[in-house]
Amino acid sequence: MKKSLMLVFSLLLLLAAAGSIFAQSTDRDHPTPLKSAEINGDADGSGDEYFYSFVAGPGKLTIMVDVKSEDGTVAIPYELLDKDANEVIICCAFAQANTGGESGRSIESAKLKRRQTVILHLTMNKSYKGTYRVRLSGATELR
Repeated sequence: MKKSLMLVFSLLLLLAAAGSIFAQSTDRDHPTPLKSAEINGDADGSGDEYFYSFVAGPGKLTIMVDVKSEDGTVAIPYELLDKDANEVIICCAFAQANTGGESGRSIESAKLKRRQTVILHLTMNKSYKGTYRVRLSGATELR
């Protein structure tokens, strides 16, 4: 009995840890560490903000954001911030698709003078739904 209880507890702990690994952070001070150069998701109309951290530079970093609308205008605003979310490296960019079934793309680049931790901030559109994909290329180090 004691062994089976311990096994159940261990499995629950493992599942909880696995769930938190794949969670997207909505906390600017505790961003999700990126392990891949690509993020895929649903633009769910929630208005939620997501924060991801990774090491970039020195050199040119490029961010490409693709969106596809399901039912109306979908926009994914994004910005790149320093590790304290204090300085803006890329500001006020967004990818937008205007009608159902349409896709849109935005490509922004920044030249970083040194190796540093940066934060990618994505905001979900508040009205319509669709999907998005973010791809990073250039001077990045993903853990």
